[in-house]
Amino acid sequence: VLIDNTKHLILKAAHPSPLARTGFLGCKHFSKANEFLKKVGKIPVDWKIV
Repeated sequence: VLIDNTKHLILKAAHPSPLARTGFLGCKHFSKANEFLKKVGKIPVDWKIV
C-alpha cells in the first residue's frame, strides 16, 4: 500500500468546480493540511504565496 492513513492525511471533498453539487469552499483542507504538517513536525505551507 502506497498511501495509508497512519502516515498520510487523506482529505475528501467535492471538486472545486462551481458546477459541483456540494461546495469545496468551507471544507478547510488548507488549514487541515497545515495542522497535519505541524503535528508530524513539518513546516506548514504559506498558502498566500503558493
